[in-house]
Amino acid sequence: MPVVPTEEAKELATFYKVPLNEDGFFLEAHVKLRPVDFATDGVYICGLAHAPKSIEEVITQAKAAASRATTVLSKDSIMAEGIVSSVNEDICSGCGTCEAVCPYTAIAVNREKGVAEVNEALCKGCGTCCAACPSGAAQQRGFTKKQIAAMVSASLGGVK
Repeated sequence: MPVVPTEEAKELATFYKVPLNEDGFFLEAHVKLRPVDFATDGVYICGLAHAPKSIEEVITQAKAAASRATTVLSKDSIMAEGIVSSVNEDICSGCGTCEAVCPYTAIAVNREKGVAEVNEALCKGCGTCCAACPSGAAQQRGFTKKQIAAMVSASLGGVK
């Protein structure tokens, strides 16, 4: 019997924001450095979800995935990435552009307030929303326009 991916894999890939390879199996973050990790933090892969393989390989990969999960679960607290987007509610028009372009679905427009809101737990700090925001309301923490201008100026030797 051939091992083929199911249609449910596409739904899971969309839900967990994880990629599929050209054959429809789940794709790891990095083949050599992170073979059981996805790009999405806290989601791990093993077994036939990854590709057709022998039972020995499945067991080995399952142990590796369990080990990776244990490293996260064994900690009392987890430090999250500090670079995330934020929205200045005073200038946000609630147009939804940032919500539409966010690859992590970390932004949602609050229809009652009429402004976009960032779910910091989902935000990976990619900056897509900042580039797309027509009003400039979406900003990345640590990368405001003033800070970027200062970095560019410093890299040009103080030239303005």
